[in-house]
Amino acid sequence: MTPVPPLSSAATAILAEVDAERKRLDVPGVVLAVRTPAGERWSAAVGTRDVATGEPLAVDAVLRIGSVTKTIIATVILRLTETGDLGLDDEARTHLPHLNLPSGVTVRRLLGMTAGLPEYTTEEFLTALLAAPERVWRPRELVEFAQRGPQHFTPGASWEYSNTGYILLGMLAEHATGVLVEDLAARFVFEPLGLQGTSLPPRSPAGTGLPDPRVRGYLRDDTALVDATDINPSWAWTAGNALSTADDLVVLVEALVRGDLLSNQTQRIRMTGRPIAGTDWTYGLGIADFGGFWGHNGQLPGFQTFTGHDPETETTVVVLATANESIEHTNPADTLALRVRELLASATA
Repeated sequence: MTPVPPLSSAATAILAEVDAERKRLDVPGVVLAVRTPAGERWSAAVGTRDVATGEPLAVDAVLRIGSVTKTIIATVILRLTETGDLGLDDEARTHLPHLNLPSGVTVRRLLGMTAGLPEYTTEEFLTALLAAPERVWRPRELVEFAQRGPQHFTPGASWEYSNTGYILLGMLAEHATGVLVEDLAARFVFEPLGLQGTSLPPRSPAGTGLPDPRVRGYLRDDTALVDATDINPSWAWTAGNALSTADDLVVLVEALVRGDLLSNQTQRIRMTGRPIAGTDWTYGLGIADFGGFWGHNGQLPGFQTFTGHDPETETTVVVLATANESIEHTNPADTLALRVRELLASATA
């Protein structure tokens, strides 16, 4: 475990509120990393890594980050448009003719979630997942699950959150380059940013592994918590199977919002968001604007994550939770991140 420097009085007060809320929400463990408008940076962990042992959660713990993976994959795809391996307006079916995709499903629309594809994470799929949690899923199997449903809307006509689209983007990256997407992510994102604790695990039985001391993640079943750590994350692949630490995610989200990994032109395209109905959010190309905080959230069995950076105030908030749902059936990391944002805003008002 990396030694943790003493926190300031302001950070200690925020952490105390986060811990109290964590307990109320019935979340075993939370890691929090913050950059304040005043430039103070700190990170801390509260709760346990394993409810069976009561061992404390470490601040440098490696956790699953769910759909924050999409920011990584989108960056890979955007880099491939810059190298000429893919084009934003390429038709997916041109590259993947064996999948029988409809016309109008382009790289740009997959990135921005405007392709209208049916979702593969249906009740039928989740039943199959929980019945065989050790199963290693192939990307084509996931797409075929989605294709059992109808197209949701004409490509480009609307917006809808899509895991299926990001599975296709992973397939497109590998088809266009002949390189495993795990290696592309390392080349284009992890290595340039020096992210030592971040990875895309392989699609294999070993892909369930988290580094020791292993953090346990919990799926809520009514009011009970069920250990979901060993569900093989191959089912989420390029839609949500990445691993990371809180401090790595601070580096990642700040770099993505600044555009450190892309040309200025590509970054402008990426950050042009489409409004999400019923919210004050917009969604760009693999990145969202949560009311001024740009980043992404993520959820999969056992874990929930929020990453956000406000470029106007230079504020960053990252929260990783070891339960995918609170006792109130809300997203715990999102809830805690919003509270931290409120506390930071009130401190500078």
